[in-house]
Amino acid sequence: MKKILTILAVICMAVTMHAASYGILVNGKTYFAAEYKGKDSMTGEYDEYLAHVSFKNGDSFTLYDAENKAAWAVVLDTYSEKGFTKDGNKYTTTNTGCYDCYIKLKWEADQLYIGKGSNCGEGEDISDIYTGAVPHQCEAVMMQAFYNESYDPKAAGVSEYGDTKWTTLTAQANEIGAYFDYVWLPPSANGDGAGYHPKQYSNQNSNWGTRDELDALISALHNAGSKVVADIVINHCAGWTTWCDFPTMDFGEYGVFQPDASYICKNDEVNLNPDAGACYGAATGNNDDGENWDGARDWSHDMPKVQEMFIAYLKWMRNVMHYDGFRYDKGDGFNNWHHHNYNKHAKPEIAFMECYSGTDQIWSRIQGAEYDLMALDFDLKWHVFNSFAGWDYSKGRGDCIMSRGNGRHSVTFIESHDWFLRPDNENEFCGRGNSMKPEIKARLMQANAFLLSMPGVPCVFYPHWKKYKEDLKPMITARKWAGVHSESEVKDEYSTATGYQATIVGKNGWLILCLGDKANKQGFQGYTLAASNYSTMDGHNESFEMWVNSSKPIPTDIGDQLSAISSQKVEKFIENGQLFIRHGEKTYDIFGNVIK
Repeated sequence: MKKILTILAVICMAVTMHAASYGILVNGKTYFAAEYKGKDSMTGEYDEYLAHVSFKNGDSFTLYDAENKAAWAVVLDTYSEKGFTKDGNKYTTTNTGCYDCYIKLKWEADQLYIGKGSNCGEGEDISDIYTGAVPHQCEAVMMQAFYNESYDPKAAGVSEYGDTKWTTLTAQANEIGAYFDYVWLPPSANGDGAGYHPKQYSNQNSNWGTRDELDALISALHNAGSKVVADIVINHCAGWTTWCDFPTMDFGEYGVFQPDASYICKNDEVNLNPDAGACYGAATGNNDDGENWDGARDWSHDMPKVQEMFIAYLKWMRNVMHYDGFRYDKGDGFNNWHHHNYNKHAKPEIAFMECYSGTDQIWSRIQGAEYDLMALDFDLKWHVFNSFAGWDYSKGRGDCIMSRGNGRHSVTFIESHDWFLRPDNENEFCGRGNSMKPEIKARLMQANAFLLSMPGVPCVFYPHWKKYKEDLKPMITARKWAGVHSESEVKDEYSTATGYQATIVGKNGWLILCLGDKANKQGFQGYTLAASNYSTMDGHNESFEMWVNSSKPIPTDIGDQLSAISSQKVEKFIENGQLFIRHGEKTYDIFGNVIK
């Protein structure tokens, strides 16, 4: 059922909603929504509400729109508590007790998540309800706390930047926690090398350290104020001793599993390559529903028993190992609906995937996960690699998830373990082996200033932090000072081959980023220079400045009069590269100033 929602959704403002107009109608009594949870700002596809409801056996209920006096039976998500049965245009229940009803109003098919609650009508309690793994207006800054083979003292770079074993990171927890809200750790399951070919998911002793050392690290980071992201490698696995023998996966209260070749896709190499030996032809799972990885065995994720095993694993990682979020390795390796399915059972606070593709393909996969997934923004990395590293700012923010206005789903980054000091890859910033040379520092810091000024969730690379932390600290502070977040609006003001300038709207104020020849120390009235560097090389200006104004809050309305007439149409439009809002006979800029 399509609904016309009277919503004032204006850029750079907190959305004003009449949450009480929506709720659950139970036997004629309305439990109005306790809180408006937000609109999917990237797609505009749905709005979310939370209502606390008391049910007793035999109650019937519908979703209710008081403003339009409309009632309808929504799609009840499969994750919801059992005991709710659809009966025509309503549901009936055999349950008794307090429930939290998480409502998603969508254009095509509304959804309702129902979970056991504890304080109906007495405040918010959504501990038993999955509310998504894509944070709204996320102000977090992340660190990737490892690099290629950084568990090995003999690996490239370790002599200069140090290893990142669990004990090494634990010693740095307090300093890391002072600047980073999320810390992405490498795969912690027992497996080959860095862990990207796992063998036994329930065994958390790895090349990075023992399980006890991992427990100590996670606890130390939590105590320091950081959340911890697990690197989840569930597209594929390595056999224990052969291509197809797998150890027991014991996840305690969540289940014990003994996978065998029937869990593996039947079009995997184990059935195609005679080198599989005794395992040749043994896999009897379904065909792979994603892209194949030919270096290990691919799990058949569309089989219920495989889903059950990974639901148990991810619940165990959240509730026993105490990870807060997930980074999914090889996110194109299976149908992305499974990410949503696994997320809603394990309930990570944040979840993002690696999908080594262009923006169109990544966005399609995010849609396939029902928008319940973020992604590493690869085209942003290539934009920085191809433009900023070569002193060319003419393409501004480039074409990537973030620049298309989808920052809520973007994890932005410059470098990662896949390229840094890898002898088999030329795609390191400024070319293989060059990114950390002294003469490259100014460009690398400029790239990090860009990263830390823009929407999305920025992910700082450990070697950059290790070597240049005193340069990075003021950049992170500037972002947090202004309150820049994943969905911040950007006003691109200047973009040429020699320089770039943009104003970014935060929750607390504004941040102005100047790159190249726009970094000229002239300043802006009311702004403080929070981070900067001035450098030229070969006639190229590779300077940057981050100016912050947090002396007044970001307006939540464009004038008080708008909140009183919010049902009237508000139109957003772009003119000469700038965003404006037209309401009635007046036009406003993004800061609420009347233009005409």
